[in-house]
Amino acid sequence: MSVQIEVTDLHKTYGKNEVLKGISAKFNKGDVVCIIGPSGSGKSTFLRTLNGLEDATSGDVIINGYNLTDKNTDINLVRQHVGMVFQHFNLFPNMTVLENIMYAPVELKKLTKTEAKEKALRLLEAVGLEEKKDTMPEMLSGGQKQRVAIARALAMDLMLCSLMSQLRHLTLRWLAMFLT
Repeated sequence: MSVQIEVTDLHKTYGKNEVLKGISAKFNKGDVVCIIGPSGSGKSTFLRTLNGLEDATSGDVIINGYNLTDKNTDINLVRQHVGMVFQHFNLFPNMTVLENIMYAPVELKKLTKTEAKEKALRLLEAVGLEEKKDTMPEMLSGGQKQRVAIARALAMDLMLCSLMSQLRHLTLRWLAMFLT
């Protein structure tokens, strides 16, 4: 199996506080990895660095051949293949559930609106929320918001998807669907 993500001697500091201290890891296609640790141990910083949302102080993060720590890397190209489900889900409040899922595939992957809508509806059906397609995020429960955020991530056919979130809103059925 080929390595899709390789992290080598990754360091991240905020002022004098060294949060990531020489992390090295390799992840293969299909790996499901849990980053577990106490509050303040650098879990979120590590995930944000893997997603190109934080710059490393030193070390390398190579995703599918692209080195995120190289200033010449087109980070926007890499971001089409990596994504995150944030702890508070970060759904666009001014868009319906369907529009939230369609937005990135249309804007970044250049899918037609028809293609994006078909895909979004399939994903909403998969997460059991097809009847919520025209609903605004403020009208959803926490679990429903989380499933919409997961469907939105899956709509991009990501190579890497980080769940920076507690999974308390997901039943085992939904968690298993996302992980496979």
